[in-house]
Amino acid sequence: MLVYDITNEKSFDNIKNWIRNIEEHASADVERMVLGNKCDVNDKRQVSKDRGEKLALEYGIKFMETSAKANINVENAFLTLARDIKAKMDKKLGSSQGVKITEQPKKSSFFRCTLL
Repeated sequence: MLVYDITNEKSFDNIKNWIRNIEEHASADVERMVLGNKCDVNDKRQVSKDRGEKLALEYGIKFMETSAKANINVENAFLTLARDIKAKMDKKLGSSQGVKITEQPKKSSFFRCTLL
C-alpha cells in the first residue's frame, strides 16, 4: 500500500521511487495499491485525483483516495487489498486445499525421577 498526501506534491513524486523499490526488492507478483490520503481537505489539494489515477494506471495498480482522519475509504482500501491477496493465493494453490494443519499428540512434560 503506497500512500501519498494529496496536499503535498513531494509525497506524490516519491511514489515512483517506492514503486521502483518494490519492483527491485519484492516478488514480481506482489499486490500493490496507491492511496491518495487527506481527501477530506480538498481545499488544500496539490495533487489532482486524475494524476493519482493516471499514475496507478501507468503501473497497473489499483487507486483510491482516502482520509484517515474522516475515515473515508480506509476500510475499503484494506479490504480490497486483502481480497486481492486472497484471490491471488487461492489461484496459486489451485485445486489443492491449501496447507492442512493437524494436531500433534501432546508429549507429556512429566519427568519421572528416582531417588537412590
